[in-house]
Amino acid sequence: MATEGGGKEMNEIKTQFTTREGPYKLLPHSEYSRPNRVPFNSQGSNPVRVSFVNLNDQSGNGDRLCFNVGRELYFYIYKGVRKGLLSSQNQASSPGGTVV
Repeated sequence: MATEGGGKEMNEIKTQFTTREGPYKLLPHSEYSRPNRVPFNSQGSNPVRVSFVNLNDQSGNGDRLCFNVGRELYFYIYKGVRKGLLSSQNQASSPGGTVV
């Protein structure tokens, strides 16, 4: 959306927009997470595109992981990689001992 100077607001997260693939809109969590969802097309599996986005917000929680599945866009707050609670025996065989 435009600011008073006529420029675009860079920190705004849009809730709906249109691309060459079609329209996108923000759905409530209860609607996009229901298990009986019907896919947009049944021509086979859609490609999944993954993006990592940083919004540079002041709270330090600006990292987002975005998944584009067909015409649907999902984004999640990324909180980083956390060290798992592994025993010393499992840490030797684990690649770095990290859990994502």
